[in-house]
Amino acid sequence: MGHKIRDLSVASFTLILAIFSFAQGWAAETAGQKLAKLEKLSPSQREKALIKGAKAEGEMTVYSSMRQDQLASFTKAFHRRYPFLKVNPSRITSQRQVTKVQTEIKTKRYTVDVINGLTAESYDLKEIGALDPINSPNRMFFSETKRDKEGYFVPLYIIPVVLGYNPNQIKRSEVPKSYKDLLDPKWEGKMFLDTDDYEWFIVLLKRLGRAKGLKYMKNLAKMSLSMQRGRTLQTQLVMVGERPMAIALHAHSVLGFKKKGAPIDWTILDPYFAKANYIMLARYAPHPYAAGLFIDWALSQEGQSKITSFGRVVARRGIPQRFPELMKKNFMLAGTTVIGPVLRKSLDEFKSIFVDGR
Repeated sequence: MGHKIRDLSVASFTLILAIFSFAQGWAAETAGQKLAKLEKLSPSQREKALIKGAKAEGEMTVYSSMRQDQLASFTKAFHRRYPFLKVNPSRITSQRQVTKVQTEIKTKRYTVDVINGLTAESYDLKEIGALDPINSPNRMFFSETKRDKEGYFVPLYIIPVVLGYNPNQIKRSEVPKSYKDLLDPKWEGKMFLDTDDYEWFIVLLKRLGRAKGLKYMKNLAKMSLSMQRGRTLQTQLVMVGERPMAIALHAHSVLGFKKKGAPIDWTILDPYFAKANYIMLARYAPHPYAAGLFIDWALSQEGQSKITSFGRVVARRGIPQRFPELMKKNFMLAGTTVIGPVLRKSLDEFKSIFVDGR
């Protein structure tokens, strides 16, 4: 009888522990769930609630792919607006972002509150469950084609892609007018392409059709391309005459150098597209209210105007662009819905055609 009572007591205690553990897990709210409670507030009431919560939190951490100097300037501007909040910025790019955040989730040692990065990394972060949606009131100032429906992705800035060339080596009248023109034998051995231009690869295959697009890529790979890592490096190499042309450069960088008088010019080829650099809420953000405050500010008129001061292009309506000529033609935003589903396959195909197969 005593054994039965003891066994029953142990079983009861185990059951209580299980219920308690389940209740703890059920009660633990993610950052997005906490911020969702503020969605019915007016923008001013929301800001007050975020400020109150952020003051209690005291600090926040941002992982960003932005240039180090720009990231420092951007977070300092936010700190001037909200001086009670300490911001810890870390420049972490490409797949290192995903790896670092994944490690935090695995070890349950959460550090990051806000993440900003390019499409591929953003897609991967969502896939591993590292993000939460945030319904910032500033989302309404971005067209539906520039943001997702669920609330995970809004571009902090965008990166239009253009063909860049050295005007001392190529006359304006001779500049290729289409991607088909790049196959002209006269351009053999005269072009740069980035070693990871898979977004460009995906967009062209989408426009040309898969079979026709792959055939085009294989023909382009026969043009003795110089495969280089880094668009800024390619821009500089074009300027010094290493090769006269680069196929897919970041427009803001090209126009920035041109404005300073450097020998670089540009043209738009069809399809004209832009890469997205998103700002995102970490699901397990230890400082959710500070994170919400930062994201709201980053997407505000003040935050987006600060981004344009770096020469970058923003998607928020009504913000004067530093390079408005890039907005005269409509572009397609190569976001997560375009890039994500075919990313892995396209990476392998791009590498096979332009890196391994040459």
